[in-house]
Amino acid sequence: MSLSGGAKLVSGLVVLVLCAVPFVAWSTIGGLAVGGPRGPAAPWVQLLVQVGIWAAPLVGLASWALAPRAIEIEGGELRILRRAWRSASYPLGDVSEVSVLPRRWLVGAVRTFGNGGLFGWYGWYWKKGPVRLFATRTDRLVEVVVGGKRVVVSPDDPDDLVDGLRATSPRLRSDPHDRGAA
Repeated sequence: MSLSGGAKLVSGLVVLVLCAVPFVAWSTIGGLAVGGPRGPAAPWVQLLVQVGIWAAPLVGLASWALAPRAIEIEGGELRILRRAWRSASYPLGDVSEVSVLPRRWLVGAVRTFGNGGLFGWYGWYWKKGPVRLFATRTDRLVEVVVGGKRVVVSPDDPDDLVDGLRATSPRLRSDPHDRGAA
């Protein structure tokens, strides 16, 4: 699962900004005294601002750790490997449909809880129903229905993934009339 050029550019710029936040904040706000002309804000407000400033680089790190990096079909499972987090696994026995999606399928999808471009597009989205998305690009998408739930991934070679799933998933092998046939 290679990261698209646009996602590389956006990720690089966002990471630079997130890492610069603490340095800019400490160099422009002397002693980090937040408040107005009447003096600094309450100590708990000061603490919240400090935590927020240091959380910025952690957002970038968490986004990188959760980002998908590869797809495996092994041991009776479809696995989406992540950079520094446990993989997401789906049993091949529960795969009922697989299909290559149109190039601009992600347009109009609503992110309900996830990431929308920093090291990829992943998390929970809504597009004619709930979708679990693991993508490093917005093209080359493949939808896999596992146990009635939709999972969308972005392999470098969609046809190769579809062929691999058809060869290893018991339900896809036994049903020549499945809806994912292309």
